[in-house]
Amino acid sequence: MVYVGGIIAIHFVVLTVFMLYRRYNPSVTLLIMGMLMFFLASLLGVSKPLEMDRSSGLLFFDFFSYVISNFTGRIASTGLLIMLIGGYVEYMKRIKANDALIYVSMQPLSILKQYPYLAAVMIIPIGQILFMATPSAVALGLLLITTIYPVLVSLGVSRLTAVSVIAACTVFDMGPTSQNALVAANTIDTDSIIYFGRQLRVTLPLTIVMMGLLYIANKYFDRKDEVGLVSSVRHSDIQELIKSTPLYFALLPTLPLLFTVIFSESINLFHFGIAVDIAPLILISLLISAIAYLFRSRSLRQTFASFTPFWIGMGRTFTSVIVLIVCAAIFALGLMNLGLIDMMASLVQLLGLNSIFVIILMTVFTFASSLITGSGVASFTAISGFVPEFAANFDIAAINMMIPVQLSAGLGRAASPIAIVIIAISEIAGVSPFDIARRNILPFLAIALMLVALSYIFI
Repeated sequence: MVYVGGIIAIHFVVLTVFMLYRRYNPSVTLLIMGMLMFFLASLLGVSKPLEMDRSSGLLFFDFFSYVISNFTGRIASTGLLIMLIGGYVEYMKRIKANDALIYVSMQPLSILKQYPYLAAVMIIPIGQILFMATPSAVALGLLLITTIYPVLVSLGVSRLTAVSVIAACTVFDMGPTSQNALVAANTIDTDSIIYFGRQLRVTLPLTIVMMGLLYIANKYFDRKDEVGLVSSVRHSDIQELIKSTPLYFALLPTLPLLFTVIFSESINLFHFGIAVDIAPLILISLLISAIAYLFRSRSLRQTFASFTPFWIGMGRTFTSVIVLIVCAAIFALGLMNLGLIDMMASLVQLLGLNSIFVIILMTVFTFASSLITGSGVASFTAISGFVPEFAANFDIAAINMMIPVQLSAGLGRAASPIAIVIIAISEIAGVSPFDIARRNILPFLAIALMLVALSYIFI
């Protein structure tokens, strides 16, 4: 029955991709497809119980209660963070702090004005370092879309290219604070610090390769789609900006990122127990920005009025991002209930392949699972338990199999059009997450396959 459900799930995936390609409403498409798969899995007897506090006694009502609880759960956690970032972005536009950041940043970066694609890929290693300090793809993506994105666009980088490289900053789940890395290390009984050191051996050279691949891919797609380079700021605009906006406003868009790095538990710059979540730091940044705007405008009424775009930004983010995230979660629930991942894992056991092909198959399978479900954590958690058994059966060092499998989960997530981080940063930048996926999927799949080779060479 697992294979029957998995085959049906593949048909639903193909139908969903076709509908999205034909520009059907993404939220409604994902919700309806997920709902149909969920109830079909129940009829087939392969459905898994919903994670709910209590059941109504009827599965039909339980499903819609689960949708509501998903909404409330998202808003209470990741959703609120996304809404705050969306509001903060709008507030920065309102007080022209983004313009100040662009002007200040363009001075040292002006040397790269003639090389916008080089400027774009240069942020990938920096972003990856920050990802280890902020081990949340959504949080880092939103912080980078607030700070780095406007700078890249001002240098002439297209919006799609800018979002593509920001997504690339979240591909490698590494470091002692990464959830997937900790699960991987514990599964194969390896110290997390040792595991991190082995990860670095393959990710350092692959980061350089990824920069090259995204340079080529984004340049190709910009030309193919006839996406022109964004015009840089005109001289008259710069003069007007200098007159109307203090240059120290350039610090304001970076405050959430700076505070996150300073107060991150993994960096621990302060040794007296200070550790703050990102959401409160955004509100603190907003308060500091409002005080700065008050000193500039010298009008309390005008300062209070400046908060309106913040609330509008939060509301717009809810209608565009949070709704799509919840619908994507329902779609992933339907796929998992039909047993798509279980079927793919069983196929690996049935195929009598040698060790290198087993690792390749597991890596591609994990990549595909993350790509389809949009969740690197969910796909890797479901697969990681098979790694020690497969490694023992094929006489492979467990860490040689685990590292490419674990890292490919993050690569698949960053190439998925239904991943929370891709939806969030795409919506804020005003581009389609499916266009981002189209640019990233082949480079990231190539990196996933290279992981297998480097795991043998360097680990």
